[in-house]
Parts: sequence; structure tokens; C-alpha cells
Amino acid sequence: MGCNSNWKWYGRYIQLNHILKGLSSAALLSKAGLKVLVLEKHDTCGGGCHVFKTEGYEFDVGIHYVGGFTRQTITHTLLDQISDGQIQWALLEKNFVRVIVDVMSPKQREYNIPSGLGVWKKHLIELFPEEQKAIETYFSMINRVNRQIKGWVLVKVLPIWLVKLISMFGLSRFLSEFYLWDGSTLKDIIESLTKNKDLQLLFAYSWGTYGLPPNQTSFALQAISHSHYEEGASYPIGGASEIPYRIVPVIQRAGGQVLMKSSVSQILTKNGRVTGVRVGNKNISSVDIYAPIVISDAGTYTHNTLMDLLPENVAKTSPIWPITSSMKPGIGSLNVFIGLRGTAEELGLKAENLWVFTESSIEEILIREFISRSTITVVSFAPYSWFTQWKNLTVKKRGEEYNSLKNAIGQQIIDQITHLFPNLKNAIDYFSVGTPITSEHYLNAKEGAIYGMEHGLERFSPEMASLLRPESGIEGLFLCGQDVMLAGLVTAALTGVLCAGAVLKTNLFKELVLLHKRVKATPVQGKNKKEE
Repeated sequence: MGCNSNWKWYGRYIQLNHILKGLSSAALLSKAGLKVLVLEKHDTCGGGCHVFKTEGYEFDVGIHYVGGFTRQTITHTLLDQISDGQIQWALLEKNFVRVIVDVMSPKQREYNIPSGLGVWKKHLIELFPEEQKAIETYFSMINRVNRQIKGWVLVKVLPIWLVKLISMFGLSRFLSEFYLWDGSTLKDIIESLTKNKDLQLLFAYSWGTYGLPPNQTSFALQAISHSHYEEGASYPIGGASEIPYRIVPVIQRAGGQVLMKSSVSQILTKNGRVTGVRVGNKNISSVDIYAPIVISDAGTYTHNTLMDLLPENVAKTSPIWPITSSMKPGIGSLNVFIGLRGTAEELGLKAENLWVFTESSIEEILIREFISRSTITVVSFAPYSWFTQWKNLTVKKRGEEYNSLKNAIGQQIIDQITHLFPNLKNAIDYFSVGTPITSEHYLNAKEGAIYGMEHGLERFSPEMASLLRPESGIEGLFLCGQDVMLAGLVTAALTGVLCAGAVLKTNLFKELVLLHKRVKATPVQGKNKKEE
């Protein structure tokens, strides 16, 4: 090795960071009094929580709107704990989502998604009175899943052999309603309820939050997504970068460090156990950092950790190894970032999200104001294969053919936006397009899959769900992140609780629940909080 030095880290834990989930587990361990070293590949920590600034505009790359912060929920309590209560949240509009169908068509139509418990259900019945039975059945099924969601998490802490035994005797459905729909896709369920195409679409419109269309994923996953946003959506005041900015001091206060531009090229092992990590280029210069515990949040569960960072003979000792060939990264993301001249008020823009459906695509459009200007971030999907020929070229130097392709796609999206908002046509001051290989470069997302491993039906079987857990089966190595549970900021933070609890050999979820109850009972301005 060209310039390999050995550096002893005199803490106890190394965290390979990617997004909030990495910082969540690191902060929880720090609050337990442990020193944690967080290693971040990018020059900004937080992964999908970071922002980038260019030509006077600021753009978010991953966090667009978040459920669970309209009141003091348990996830709100968790974020308060790992950030010392420094993250503040702003509510989006009451109608926080607009769904636009057949965009660019004479038949274009629009539906609002309102916030509030039971409000959307009532609104749908008003829109589709002849479909009242289907609507009531749909929401009843959603409630059944979410009442028993603890059973889905339970398989991640039960012994794997016990979960296999439960599944063998067909008893999984008794653990959670989540498994009652095993084998039935979201499309199967909604088509069994109604033949109305617009209502079917509204039942499933938010599939873009996990990246697989209704014919390939579970109804239970959609039930979780619906409940997550039922009370509305929020956005961190100051932007998504506030989240890592407020968490890092918690880690540093305990004596830990967060280092940027520290790309881990290898997880070090000896006699089958993990001993540390190698930072830097494998063949030119690197630094070996030793610690008895390594927590990997390096992206897709199998590809980035088991297949890329570990020696194969060690990786094969993990219980997850036999199914690595069947685990696929999700579809790649394609993002368009648009800067506008004028404030949101001047341009008539609201703090809302638009889900725009054409015959062959879906885009999530977020509009928010930044200082005296406004920005739009469009999140869509594109096959990684469209861009693979340029993946090994230097970022921002991939050539005219690459730029022409991505900008042509971006222009089509801009045409849709100016069709919906004609007054924006002359206000566009800047735009850029990020492709799946952009996400792969900056976020270490395998094949540009910002949601990690594909959220297909097989992922939510009790057997697979039990294998996707913080304990890797390799001594000294733990895992956290969206592949352990689901995509999204809230579930990412909760995997940090699971992972830190596994490292500390304690039930942190139980402690979080007890803390949350005390927080709710604490008087606020002379009154008790009433949230459930």
C-alpha cells in the first residue's frame, strides 16, 4: 500500500455516515457517554439532509416534506433528544399536496390532499359519494395495519430462528396486520375496492416516496406512508441542513468527531471479526482506524457494506449473505433544480407539494421560498442504465452528450411546470439536472437509488424483514439506515434507535416511549399538552 499509516482511534465506535440515520445512532451513543467517530464521504455531513448553494440559490437534495412533526409525536421527541431541541419545524399549507392528473392534456384535473385526522377520508367521500363503501374500507384497512405496526418491528429483535418457525407454521399474520397482505400488491388491493381510475390513483398517489409503483409493492407500505402524512407535513426552519447542523454538537460534546471527505474504502477484519476501517484510496494512500465496533450506514445493505467493503469470506458469514443476489437497489432518482426571480408571494407560489402524473411518469414538485428568491425542486425517476456509460467520468466533466441528454429530460419537466404555472416562464433564472449517477457520486447511493434497497413485496415478508436488522451476524459490525426499515427521515431516525440499542444491549425503544410520556406530561405555558 502506497502510504498506509495506522491510526488508533481512542474512542469505541466508528460510524460510517450517509444521512440522518447515521447521525441518529451516533448521537444516541454519544448521549450514553460514548465517543463516536463519524466518517462522511462528502464534504458536507448529513447525506440527503444536506443542501447545496449555487448562483445565489439554495436547494435541498433529499428532505422535501416530513410527517410526524405537527405535534409532539414520539419521533418529534426523538429528534428533540438528538438535537438538544434545536430543530424547529414549519407547517406546510393545510392542503399540503396537490395531485395533478393527465398533465399537458385537455383532460387535466386536480385534487387536493388536506391534512388532519379523518379529513382526507371525508373529502374523498364528498368527491366520490358513489364510492363511499370503497373509501371506508380502504381507510379501515390502513388503520388495521398501523394499529399493529409494532409487530412488524418486533421481527427485527426476535431471534431469526424463531421468526422462521413462526413463518413455517403460517402464524406471521398474528404478529402484525402488516403480514396479512403478504403476496398482494397495492394495485391488487385498490383494484379490488374500486374501478374508478382517479380514486385508485389517489389511494396510491404517494408511491414515489418509496420508489416502486403499485403493481410491485405492498399495500402495508402504502398504509404506513398514508398514516405518516395524515396530520399534515412540516419542513425544518432554515432548511434540511439544520438537521445535521444541530445533531453534530451532541456528538462532539461527548468527545466524538465528525470528519468530512473521509471515504471508507474497506472494513478491516481479523479472524472473522471487525477491527476498524480503512479511509482513503485502497491502492494509493490510506489510513487505518481501529475500533472494536463499526456501524455501517454506507448505503444499500448488501451492495455497499457486504459486497463492497467487507472481504467476501467474512461477508458470507452474515445471515443475509445467501439472499444478496436477489436484493436489488431501487430505481434511480432524477432531480431538476430551478431558481426563480421573485419571491413566492410575487410568483403566487405556496408551501406545498405537487404530484404530477402523465401517462408514463410521476414527478414530485416542491416549491419553497429561499430569502428573496424562490426555488423549485423536482424529484422524478430514471433508469440507471440510461447514464451508465458516463458513471466513471469526473463529476461536472462528463461531456456534451451527457449534458444534452439530461438537460433534454429536464426541459420536458420544465415545460410541465410552466404549463401548470404560466407566470413562471419568464422567471426562470437557473436550472440544473442531477441524474442517478449524480446521486451515486454524492450520496454513495448504489445505482442512484436514493431510497436504498428496492421496496418490493419480498422485502416485507417476515423472513426478509427479520434479516434486515442492526445485528449483521459479524462480530463488531452493526448496520443502520433505510435498508433496515424503510425509506424516509423518520424511519431513518428510528433505525438509529434500533442500532444504538443493539450496540448497548438495551431496549432504547422502551426508554424512548417512557421519555415521550414524560415530555407530553410536562406543562407548557401553564397547560398540559393534549396530544396523544
